[in-house]
Amino acid sequence: MSVEQLRGPRGTVVQGYLCEAAGSVAPDAVLLHGPARWTGLSARSWHLGRLPACDFRDRADVVVTPVPATRRLPGHCLGVLLEGEGTLQQCGPDGVDRTVLLGPDRVVLYSRNRPFRLRVRGPYRYLVLEVTPSVLGVGREVLHAAAADDALAASPSARVLAGLLAQLPDQFAGLSAQQRLMTADAVTGLLAGHVRAAWRGGGHHDELFEAVLRWIDDRLGDPALSPGTIAAAHHVSTRQLHKVSSRHALTVAGHVRARRLDLVRRDLGDPARRGEPVAAIARRWGIVDASHLSKAFRTRYGLSPREHRERAAVGPVGDLRTTSAR
Repeated sequence: MSVEQLRGPRGTVVQGYLCEAAGSVAPDAVLLHGPARWTGLSARSWHLGRLPACDFRDRADVVVTPVPATRRLPGHCLGVLLEGEGTLQQCGPDGVDRTVLLGPDRVVLYSRNRPFRLRVRGPYRYLVLEVTPSVLGVGREVLHAAAADDALAASPSARVLAGLLAQLPDQFAGLSAQQRLMTADAVTGLLAGHVRAAWRGGGHHDELFEAVLRWIDDRLGDPALSPGTIAAAHHVSTRQLHKVSSRHALTVAGHVRARRLDLVRRDLGDPARRGEPVAAIARRWGIVDASHLSKAFRTRYGLSPREHRERAAVGPVGDLRTTSAR
């Protein structure tokens, strides 16, 4: 699979950088408007876990807009301008046009299912990843709330996430399969917290919520862990507990399930635990139903626990894809 550049009278259509370019117009197709003389766009894409990613470079100024397609994917784009300067414009969920300043210490989310305009002054380097609600474990409305939010792009969580993303293009090839999965977990974990901040209207401090999360993490191995036991331990009603978690776009049961699956996934990729049965690893983190584990694991990660263990045992593979111009 290669990234396609299709040059035409209006500019260059680039597609296949986040998904397979099947058909005349791929779901990720964008139109690059720029100078008549092209200086040579370079695009290199790969998969970081379940996150498709592509690193673009060029010396010329460019304006990027989506190409109408018959089939659009449900994801959002996560972008960071590693070199150069630019802006991203898109209408927010409130119907008001938003403009986000781009830079090395900022990240921007935008929907590729709604019109957007990305303006970049060259020379530039732009990294874009595809993220979906299922991969992040958040609702679609949570992602929509974070789209083209300039205040969120400059938040502390954005700076931390941008610092991690800045290293990916040059360091990816040297990471082992397990390190790539762990890096993907770090990116999705940071991003999920980042977009939830937009959903609740800012990163205000919530001592009860933080205490609940710490308490849960210390007891994930207990199969009896439930919203009722968590609420009782913090001297609040179950209803109040759900109210607190809903402010952060979470459900208590969903958070417990996600944390357990993340830890099971981590241990399955640990070479030191390769001989340990999958069921034993699951029990260590409070999951006693093997069929439930398999279904939940596949839903969250797209493959079974055994398939994940086999894939994590493989070293770095040649999955980089570069541009193919025509």
